[in-house]
Amino acid sequence: MTDRNGAAPMRPRGHGGGRFSGGPTPSGRAALGSRPDTTVGAEALAGASASQAGLSRPPAAPRPQAGPARPSTPAPAASRATFASGGSDAPPRKLETEIGWRMADAYLALTALAAAELLVVGALRWRELVGPYELARALRDLLPLALAAAAPCAALLGAVLEVTMRAERAAFRAVATLLAGAFGGAVAFGVSTGRMLEGGRRAPFIAAVALVGAGAAFALAPRVARTLRRARAADLGRWLVLAVACAVVLLEIANARVLPRLYPAFHLGLAALTLVVATFATPALPARAARDGDRDVRRSPRLARAALALVLFAFGAALAPGAAERLSFADNIRLIYATHGPLLGHVVGLAAVLSPPEPLDAAPLDERASGHAIDLRGRDIVLISVDALRADHVGAYGYERKITPNIDRLAAEGVRFEAAYTPTPHTSYAVSSLMTGKYIRPLVLQGLGEDSETFAQHLRRYGYKTAGFYPPAVFFIDGERFGALRDRALDFEYQKIEFASASLRVEQVRTYLAGLAPEQRAFLWVHLFEPHEPYEAHPEHPLGDRDIDRYDAEIAVADAGVGAIVEEIRKGRPNAVVIVTADHGEEFGEHGGRYHGTTVYEEQARVPLIVSAPGLLSPRAVRAPVQLVDLLPTVLAGLGIPRPARVRGTDLGPLLAGGDEAAEQGRAAPPGGPPPLPGFAFSETDTQTLLAKGTLRLVCARKIGACALYDVATDPRQQEDVSALRPAELAAMRAELRSVEASHGRYEVRGLRREGKGWPDALRRGIAGDADAVVEVAALLDDADVAIRRKAGEVLFDLRRAEAAPSLRLALVRDEDDEVRRWAALALTRLGEGAPLTRDLVVDRDRKWRRLAALALAESGDRRGDDVLVAWLREAVRGAERGDGAADGEPTTFERTREIIDALAKIRVKAALPPLIAALGDVRLRPYAAAALAAIGEDAARPALAERLGQEPYQTARVAIAEALVKLGAGPELRAPLLRMLGTPDPLPGGLGFALRADILDLLGGPRERDLGRLRRFAKSGVGLAVVIPKAGNGKGVRVLCRARTDDGRPGEVRFGAPKRGVLPPKRDGNSLVPARAPELDPERAVTLAIPPGSEPTEAFATLPPAAGAKPGHFGNFVVYATQNVEVSACAVVPLSDEIPPPPPAPWSPEEPGARPRSGDGAPDAHRPD
Repeated sequence: MTDRNGAAPMRPRGHGGGRFSGGPTPSGRAALGSRPDTTVGAEALAGASASQAGLSRPPAAPRPQAGPARPSTPAPAASRATFASGGSDAPPRKLETEIGWRMADAYLALTALAAAELLVVGALRWRELVGPYELARALRDLLPLALAAAAPCAALLGAVLEVTMRAERAAFRAVATLLAGAFGGAVAFGVSTGRMLEGGRRAPFIAAVALVGAGAAFALAPRVARTLRRARAADLGRWLVLAVACAVVLLEIANARVLPRLYPAFHLGLAALTLVVATFATPALPARAARDGDRDVRRSPRLARAALALVLFAFGAALAPGAAERLSFADNIRLIYATHGPLLGHVVGLAAVLSPPEPLDAAPLDERASGHAIDLRGRDIVLISVDALRADHVGAYGYERKITPNIDRLAAEGVRFEAAYTPTPHTSYAVSSLMTGKYIRPLVLQGLGEDSETFAQHLRRYGYKTAGFYPPAVFFIDGERFGALRDRALDFEYQKIEFASASLRVEQVRTYLAGLAPEQRAFLWVHLFEPHEPYEAHPEHPLGDRDIDRYDAEIAVADAGVGAIVEEIRKGRPNAVVIVTADHGEEFGEHGGRYHGTTVYEEQARVPLIVSAPGLLSPRAVRAPVQLVDLLPTVLAGLGIPRPARVRGTDLGPLLAGGDEAAEQGRAAPPGGPPPLPGFAFSETDTQTLLAKGTLRLVCARKIGACALYDVATDPRQQEDVSALRPAELAAMRAELRSVEASHGRYEVRGLRREGKGWPDALRRGIAGDADAVVEVAALLDDADVAIRRKAGEVLFDLRRAEAAPSLRLALVRDEDDEVRRWAALALTRLGEGAPLTRDLVVDRDRKWRRLAALALAESGDRRGDDVLVAWLREAVRGAERGDGAADGEPTTFERTREIIDALAKIRVKAALPPLIAALGDVRLRPYAAAALAAIGEDAARPALAERLGQEPYQTARVAIAEALVKLGAGPELRAPLLRMLGTPDPLPGGLGFALRADILDLLGGPRERDLGRLRRFAKSGVGLAVVIPKAGNGKGVRVLCRARTDDGRPGEVRFGAPKRGVLPPKRDGNSLVPARAPELDPERAVTLAIPPGSEPTEAFATLPPAAGAKPGHFGNFVVYATQNVEVSACAVVPLSDEIPPPPPAPWSPEEPGARPRSGDGAPDAHRPD
């Protein structure tokens, strides 16, 4: 065998005596004096250097011999492949020994990677951390878990690395090729579930990716092996470490930024690749001591690293259980690293498995008894609720605008509850809870509460006449869940169920009272609808044109109605008890949202509550939290009516009579626990729960089981989480909240199942959407009662939590009940695990199973049931149009319809376009339908979206539709709707950003491309701007909008206006972006736009003064100056336009006085559903 020059290859140099070996080294045995752990010997390096310098012997030169000449015999395979694990001149070590060293080094590399990611994520998300101590807690609790989780990974990666190091040998090269091909095929299998690769295209795609991976490994493995072996030579090790670090950083960024939350297999593959690449830095570590010595000394670096790896693993394994338990209480840390840590997010998931939520205390809740603190006997009861009236927009609650003089007057003469809360910030749930004294939402989700007795039913039984005046929109949201209460008209004898103004309600009340005998006691409920959006302007209350101004004007109109109704009642019934409250509040962006029904923060969940009883109650304010469900037991107790067993609220009589002092009586601190907090209130939405105690508000995101604690006494806007500062209160309130959520069915006779017993607590919580209950629900799959197992499977299907996967797999293969197996298969499919039974269910005879299977498959990217899913959506949309949630058969809930839309978007079914376009007519579905149309990517949807955007009255839907149009490539068709939306009193959020992405900024009063470049570069030093103001608007002026951000965390300003009169604008060189000189701004004809601190662009706007001379349809020269910390990306001048008016209410009149609307009647399109 010869080398490249035709000469026989040199034998490996021995390490003893400094001479060449006289004969071949036996295979598998080290040469005399050689070290098994030698990599690249100094002599070999010197020889290589000499050869490169041209000093090597010519090919024909005789080989020097250390002893007598021997017959020339071929050397055994002395190629570089022979010594894959050591250097070029080192014989191979025993494979299993070398793998052991590699495992230890790989473990240290993964430890370093985990620590680096932990610190980097903490630094990048510093503002989200409560303080430096939270980063220390992350190090304390996340790092031990990472150390424990790294061990099995290191074991696998050490073997992979050793195979790679020996890849110059044919056998190991083949193993590396097979591993790379299997990895590529697995990733391709996971990402190929979409419609693009359906049918016969998936298998070729998987095979192609696997072959590409295998081919790349086959071609590159020997080169990688040589590079890794030589890593310790000269400075190659440092370069290897640098290259690996760069590759790891790029992979981490790609994992975090590319296709976030999509294609789990893709992200899992990137994470695995990151771990593999990280271990490739370990060959640069020294394998022997710096100076020669005995064998033990020369092995010391590897032995030291192995010992360190063992110590770290023992440390992590010992601390992991405790760390997982501690981490379960660090909600903020879990949220940050689960969201932003590509690798540590999996560690957070491991912590949840190691430390699941503790089971609820089986002790029964304290029964809430009623007393006789106040006497309401002989008095009329008048309950007035104002839709969407938030407490902090009432003068008595500190609002600066004096728009509620009548409510304020009642508060001044009665009892004002400072912290009253709705049970759910949706009208249908809130009103039903108010009228029944129960938390209705969790009951209806369990199929309970249909037979609930109401306010009117209780009082009628004791001789009261009852009358209700309310709009049909009260039961618009999820009306199918309130069929019994709706059809019974809440048990009122007299009903006026229609859309009516506050003034009309006054006349209706007057007419009703005129027909009552003076001695007849009555219970009246009047629900005023004015503040509910869409907010209409009222000339008699000219507060402004923005949404919040028109909202306040609507409140002023409702307040006038309250005053007139109270005046009318007190004329003939002066002792009447008047209660004024609201069903929920309204958000205007305080926590990133609008309207109501989405959060339980103060702006949505807190409502006014005022009780006025002349001659009975003295004026006072009560600070302890209370809730709307407390009103029914309070009135019943005051009238001496026995408390029904299923009523959940608390009698507020002691608070009405004695104020906050009564809330403190009889409250003893538990041993070792925090002092008890006065008051109690519970509120919930689909995604959040609230517990209010004292001044503390516990807000929990139920889907991920994380909570934040706020003290509204010092932080009324709920911006600062104090959970880390008050751990005792946090723990006590979390435990109480969990108990409340598990208790709802205990008070319902209908909570008992057909077998005569109620659902377990875990199932009650799971049905209510509590993700913390998933482990307990999964355990119920082993219950002896098949009904419980079936219900557990159904709940796990809806919860969609990976923690349930092991129990679901067992149920799928061993449960004898077919329905349990079906639920297990469907739930596993939703979690991304294939189950053949799900594919069979797509063609099942039962429509229910066909639909659920199609949904689960679509969510995992499989289009097998797309026609079933399209038909389901079509029926759901038709049912929503009818107002009953169903067309034929069972109703489809809003939540399920959203899931259908999202699933169709994922598999991009073109046939779904017609029902998705029809879904644009439903205000709740509109944003999701728009996003789905954009995901499907069909241009045919653009006309419908553009038409809808031009008449869309709601901001959230406007943003979603505009986003969809831009993603679909819309251009000029966006001009007209965007121009109007930018000119309304509340311009479209991000409107200039949409214009930039659609490349139509110059059509909307913005500069052309070259002038836009000047604006971006020279706004800080002043720049002239020439634009054409579009011809449109209401003729009331023009507005400037600028999109900008600050770069130093401080607020900034942009000044925009006309140049000084008499000063010619600087001439511009058409071939240069640099202006000739800075223009002069006329401060009398300019406006200042405030740019809030933050790295994300915001869009500020202001109306230009008439002196600026800007008119629609004209050319305008302007000057722009920005402070030095502001980066301006775009500006535009647009005409002002009126807000889109709501359509007129659909005509409806009762068939007879007091008649109820037919089941098909619903809220007109002008009214957004609650």
